[in-house]
Amino acid sequence: MPTNVPPQYREAEQRFRDAETVQAKIAALQEMLQIMPKHKGTDHLKAQLRSRLSKLMSDLETATGGKGGRTEPFSIPKDGAGRVTLIGPTNVGKSLILSNATGAKTKVGAYALSTQEPVPGMYPFNDIYFQMVDTPPINNIATQSRLYGLLRTSDVFIFVSDLTNNPIEQTHQSFRELKEWGFKLAGKTINTDIEDRQVHKPTLILCNKADIPDALDQYEIMEQEFSSTFPVIMASAEENVGLDELGHHIFEALKIIRVYTKSPREKLNDFEKKEPVVLPIGSTVAEAAQQVHKDLSRSLKYGVLWGESGKFDGQRVGRNHVMTDGDIIEIHI
Repeated sequence: MPTNVPPQYREAEQRFRDAETVQAKIAALQEMLQIMPKHKGTDHLKAQLRSRLSKLMSDLETATGGKGGRTEPFSIPKDGAGRVTLIGPTNVGKSLILSNATGAKTKVGAYALSTQEPVPGMYPFNDIYFQMVDTPPINNIATQSRLYGLLRTSDVFIFVSDLTNNPIEQTHQSFRELKEWGFKLAGKTINTDIEDRQVHKPTLILCNKADIPDALDQYEIMEQEFSSTFPVIMASAEENVGLDELGHHIFEALKIIRVYTKSPREKLNDFEKKEPVVLPIGSTVAEAAQQVHKDLSRSLKYGVLWGESGKFDGQRVGRNHVMTDGDIIEIHI
């Protein structure tokens, strides 16, 4: 049966043949899969492309190297309520931002390419933690193919620009790099129904070095250029300014809620809000129970709720009740 692929597919196929880097090959394969018509004649071709894509992703994300089988430093286990990755050119202050926000030990240097490998840290926000990752410069060809796999596993991109060094061009250049790799950057309007979250990324712009003279003028220009599409945040890593505001934007970009589970044996007056269950917006009582324990959802009879999603405190709710951020739920089985 003929495949009848459109001309756009042939163009992407040629880009795959011409690609010199792993990430460019992956981007072309992803485009080919998106463009390909869905019928029985393309099933075999689709399987071949997915096999190629899986092999390339395996090379990026699970590779090992170095003497003694040292673990690939770009393959970082995910942790916390979500992974946010600092992206940008060299010497914009990503390492100092990570150090001040998380306390992680990272090499901070006023010279090019001081970060050669990604460095993770845990960024506290209210009563949860985000995993924040500092990365090598996005335009460093030596690490680009390995960086690509890490970016696919990120939940939020944070582009860091230097307000003292042509920040608009810096940001546009970083955007071009990511778009060439097949990433689609989402700003203030984020579609929560997107299937391929490894490609579609909520994106924030963090304007660093606001403490330096004339930087505020550049920040206003950045706002004019980007704020209609992306959240634009003013920051100074040197003076530890803007990091609290950044946490709120990350929380919103992740589209998550915090739900606190209370034992029926515990009095409400003695209950302390801590260690919440983190769930996607729109999650139900049953999904909260499953997050606590996979068997708890099956035996769930009802919940007792305190919070904004209820009509009144102590309301008895069913398993399909949709919860909101900050709710307290008491699971009854």
